[in-house]
Amino acid sequence: MPEALLVFALKYWLVAAVLLFLAILAQVFRPGTRAQMDRHARIPFALEEDRDGRA
Repeated sequence: MPEALLVFALKYWLVAAVLLFLAILAQVFRPGTRAQMDRHARIPFALEEDRDGRA
């Protein structure tokens, strides 16, 4: 049984990787995501600076 699982994984890893990539693309480019991405992009600049100059 473990050998069959290993053969299956070696045979179809590329298909699984492509499906994962497509799922990530669908998550990123779905409608309504732009506002959320803009908020996330501004996170580093939203922090107040300390007195010693570090953020």
